[in-house]
Amino acid sequence: MPRIVKLNDRIQYLQVSYEPLSADVVTVRGDSAWWIFDVGACDMAVDFINALPRNPANDDAVPLKKNIVISHFHRDHLLNVVRHCNGEVSLDFDTLYVGSHASKVVGEISGHEKITVSSPLSFDDGMHIEILPIPNSHAKGSLILVVDDFVFLGDATYPMVGHGEPDVYNVQILEQQIKMLKSLTASRFCLSHKRGLVRDKSSVIQFLESVLARRQKNENYIVA
Repeated sequence: MPRIVKLNDRIQYLQVSYEPLSADVVTVRGDSAWWIFDVGACDMAVDFINALPRNPANDDAVPLKKNIVISHFHRDHLLNVVRHCNGEVSLDFDTLYVGSHASKVVGEISGHEKITVSSPLSFDDGMHIEILPIPNSHAKGSLILVVDDFVFLGDATYPMVGHGEPDVYNVQILEQQIKMLKSLTASRFCLSHKRGLVRDKSSVIQFLESVLARRQKNENYIVA
């Protein structure tokens, strides 16, 4: 059974489930909005998001908005938005941030703002928040969410989807990704589908560099 894990006073997440496959859902409470990273594919994820209170502690304050950031277009990360659009569930949110490929999968959304992200976005909401496109072999148009010292990566550090085939990385894209991740000042990297979610930045980069070290001369792909 998926459970809710608290990372600090502002950040918590619903752990991944496997039947059906549903990615971790991260929620960050800003001063003016909830920032929700991925929405999963199961009913429990819908209930988790809908239960986030809109009323802040100060009754005179403006109600909190709910902003969703989708990491990439795979079903386990965004299916509940699609289900909402199809009328299968009612998902409580205001604005959806998606990459180009996820935007195509979602399509039109009635009654909500959809922002397709192609360049970095930065927000000050009681903490420093960034939505960044990231080069990766796993899924085109992927986004990551940076919240102070945390980087929520979704599946961005994973290989191409092989469905039982060996893990494969694109050499040039992997080099670009490592360079970008090194440039981030945050020290805690969070990878979807990993029990415990949070990893040390250096361990994630060391793993990616170990993959890159396996490249063969004149080859564009690495079989890990």
